[in-house]
Amino acid sequence: MTYYDITFHELSGKSIIKRSVPSDKTNFDAWQDACATIEPDFLHILVNGDAVSLNRRYIVRIDCQEVSDPTEKAITAKDELAGVINTLSNMGF
Repeated sequence: MTYYDITFHELSGKSIIKRSVPSDKTNFDAWQDACATIEPDFLHILVNGDAVSLNRRYIVRIDCQEVSDPTEKAITAKDELAGVINTLSNMGF
């Protein structure tokens, strides 16, 4: 499973970013997994619990950037914090 940050760019210059979208599809098709529903005229997306409908006529570009697994990132951050705490406790703090 690969994770992507998907950015939908509109003609008005606004953009909507859906982060850490899990997808088994290729980079060019991963945007479909970011959508809750795909209709001929609209894309319906859930972003931070808010429903957003994008008119497909006004979408000028969709960027898909591969990112690291969010659970791995959290585990790595926790391990780094534990290492810092251990080092500080060894120093007497």
